[in-house]
Amino acid sequence: MTTTKASQSFDVVVVGAGTAALSTAIAAHELGAKRIVVLEKAPEPEFGGNPRFSHSGFRWVQSGKDEVRQFLPDIDQETWAKLEFRPYTEEEFHDHISRATRGKMKPELQEVLVSESNAAMHWLLDIGMKWEPDSGSAHMEVGGKFYFEPGYSVQPLDGGLAQLECLREIALGRGVEIRYESRVAGLLGNMHQFEGVHVATPDTEYDLHGTATVLCAGGFQANRAARARYLGPNADLMTVRGSRHNTGEVLEMALSLGAGASGHWKTGHASVVDANAPDFGGMNHPNRYSYPYGITVNTRGRRFVDEGSNLRMMTYARMGWITLAEPDGMAYQIFDQKIVGDEGKGNAVFRRKAYSQAPKVFEANSIAELAEKIGLTPEVLEHTVSEFNAACDDSVPFQPNQRDGKATIGLRVPKSNWAIRIDEPPFVAYPVTAGITFTFGGLEVNASSQVLNTGDQPIESLYAVGDIVGLFYHGYVGSTGQTRNVVFARRAAGHAFG
Repeated sequence: MTTTKASQSFDVVVVGAGTAALSTAIAAHELGAKRIVVLEKAPEPEFGGNPRFSHSGFRWVQSGKDEVRQFLPDIDQETWAKLEFRPYTEEEFHDHISRATRGKMKPELQEVLVSESNAAMHWLLDIGMKWEPDSGSAHMEVGGKFYFEPGYSVQPLDGGLAQLECLREIALGRGVEIRYESRVAGLLGNMHQFEGVHVATPDTEYDLHGTATVLCAGGFQANRAARARYLGPNADLMTVRGSRHNTGEVLEMALSLGAGASGHWKTGHASVVDANAPDFGGMNHPNRYSYPYGITVNTRGRRFVDEGSNLRMMTYARMGWITLAEPDGMAYQIFDQKIVGDEGKGNAVFRRKAYSQAPKVFEANSIAELAEKIGLTPEVLEHTVSEFNAACDDSVPFQPNQRDGKATIGLRVPKSNWAIRIDEPPFVAYPVTAGITFTFGGLEVNASSQVLNTGDQPIESLYAVGDIVGLFYHGYVGSTGQTRNVVFARRAAGHAFG
């Protein structure tokens, strides 16, 4: 039987228990907040949202190898000499965001994200986060050295789950209270003044009042009905790469309260994953990020996308949508031994760790045989591969660690970079589909992370940080999300208690 407890008051009420939430709690404590409570609707073994399923990369402005060394002091000198990190400037970060979002990100928010990314990373280092070289898709081995993509360098030691556990221990050590299985069932206040939240647990219900309330409850990507409503055809059938608990009810409550909406509601971060990936939590091993170096065909046997239009970091978060729009909502990535083999200069770019755990991979000594194995018409796939091979320009060298301009010539669907012939058997094919990570539609906030109402005025005492904020449009630059979480967590705490 459910009971009702008396209301309680805190300096800070944080909704959610992921990176954004825990960073907010820690930053608020640093600025003098005493009574801080974090509400997590998931049971403790599932706390933290998406990072627990991810390697959890961060993108940040950095001056180069000497600065990165501060995050990796324990790497021996011999290994360190093989790692190559080039500087990443504010101008580059702005350019990457502007191109991915087609210039739609709110300028004042983009400026904060970029200009404070470096300080956010050093803050994490200062509070005790441990780091290791980014092990996601951020580096390529060329000539015995590891070249990291611009803006990438480090990830939390042992990945996203370890990151969450580290932040949780820091928060608990500072007296922050974390309540699991504590679902926000209502918001208290109106479009001008916020007072707190109504909480429902398996046993009781009660109100929490906060001097500041910070919503860090994530997007709506795990809500099948919401995906169908907002994201369009077949979105309800997508694999969810992260937590099953990001269902968007707190977002909907805030909108009903009078909060403004922002971001691109018809899309989100959707990459290509193995067609047999689990319904939830398939963040790392099902990733299929080697598509720039092979070709991708639909279930009719035809190429439908420029696989090499840009660096992977600029394209991977929209490749899922492109694939979802094809017949049957799936496709096949096709490679030859120059990419997947044990030798050859292409080998270093193949994401072997993820692909090696594929539940299904098809291999054949001819394209016709491969087509039969994956259920395509042999003559069509043979024509697609032959047409592609004939269009490859062998005069341009293949350079996997940068846009090399090695493009096809004369194809209706071009390949702008890394166009190398598919001609060295055995050939392999991996079935892929779309996996959604987080949605782009969310709440409107200002540069201090205050939630704005539909009249563009701040709702007093209400803040929002993380995927619940509508920040992105059209596309996404890899590993921007975790950086955003920390940058704006510090902003919210600074405005409330600075």
